[in-house]
Amino acid sequence: MHRYARLAAVTAAMAACFSFPAFAAERSDDVTGPGVQMEQAAEEENPAEDAEPEKGELLGVFTTTGYCNCEKCSGGHALTYSGTVPTAKHTISADLNQYPIGTKLWIDGTVYTVEDMGSSVKGNWIDIFYGSHEEALEHGMRSQEVYAVIE
Repeated sequence: MHRYARLAAVTAAMAACFSFPAFAAERSDDVTGPGVQMEQAAEEENPAEDAEPEKGELLGVFTTTGYCNCEKCSGGHALTYSGTVPTAKHTISADLNQYPIGTKLWIDGTVYTVEDMGSSVKGNWIDIFYGSHEEALEHGMRSQEVYAVIE
């Protein structure tokens, strides 16, 4: 019997937390549905969240190369080291000791995210993911300025 009393108390507490009035809109004339007004107000208060990232401090001149997910470039792996599907104009491979997964870097006007690592990618070397082997080869080996990203 004691077990059922505890279960009833937990159920009542959860019902109070998740009852309809907790999600109701602030105004009674709101016809868009519960909670919508609250979400819109929160979006308006944080316009900086939608702002474009900015180029920050120069980190140095790096050697950059291109790669794709073909057998020759990456052993045919379909996923990055971080478990994501690599995306052109987004995914880069970097030395994770310097730039951990999720670090955003500005290279030649594009903001890239470190999502991968490579056995030969060390120090100031970055491998940029391309959608095709031809594009990766076209990139070749370059010396490029790399900047931190201000979000």
